[in-house]
Amino acid sequence: MPRMNEMSAADLRALAADTFEVETADVTEDAAFYEDLGIDSLQKIEFVVRIERQLGVRLTDTEAAGLNSFGDVLAVLRTRG
Repeated sequence: MPRMNEMSAADLRALAADTFEVETADVTEDAAFYEDLGIDSLQKIEFVVRIERQLGVRLTDTEAAGLNSFGDVLAVLRTRG
């Protein structure tokens, strides 16, 4: 199981694309989950759970609620090291 320092932004992008059922190229740092990628709240929850499982971390409810773009995900994970 990859840990945070072993999973690249490209790996996370691929995970997001798979979860959201979109093209990897569509998952940019600026792409808003709901507006640009057209995901629903269940897909966002699934993505958070997959991140937690793959990286062995637990996001707080506040962190998870604040994830509105792929850039937000990268920012939160960077603060974790």
